[in-house]
Amino acid sequence: MAKEQSVLLLMWIASVLLLCMTGRRRVRATVLLVLLFQTMTWLLSLVLTNLSLFEFPVRELPKATAINFTFEFILFPTFAVWFQYTYPVRKSKARQLGHYALYATIFVVFYNLMAHFTSLVKFHGSPFWLYLTLPANLYINRQVFLWFVREEPGKSVAGLSEKRL
Repeated sequence: MAKEQSVLLLMWIASVLLLCMTGRRRVRATVLLVLLFQTMTWLLSLVLTNLSLFEFPVRELPKATAINFTFEFILFPTFAVWFQYTYPVRKSKARQLGHYALYATIFVVFYNLMAHFTSLVKFHGSPFWLYLTLPANLYINRQVFLWFVREEPGKSVAGLSEKRL
């Protein structure tokens, strides 16, 4: 149990540091991305947990929910923020698809490492479905974010334009 608590603490520290590294001019965009991704991961994780595709034996709020708070509300939204900020905007479609594939692979490898070495997550069946859900989640998150920060002709939307990200 102490190993899992240490891993969760390290995840919190890493996430907070990564979010702080986004910079002052990106604070509002970062908050928007975090809130968007938290909403989507919470809903998706509740569905996937209820379908018994995975479970979280060790979690922070065991009486409140069946999902891991640190994973779904801190770590993965930070992951989505960095996905957005490193997205190759003016690159080829192949490079953009590769970006989705890279982040999905990092995500799945991380989840598998957590399942193998800790009791934080336990898979029931193949984790292949993560390759389907994460890129879809990131794509929806990106599209909603771009919808929020789109610029009207002649106006800048409070420093959130994609040109400045």
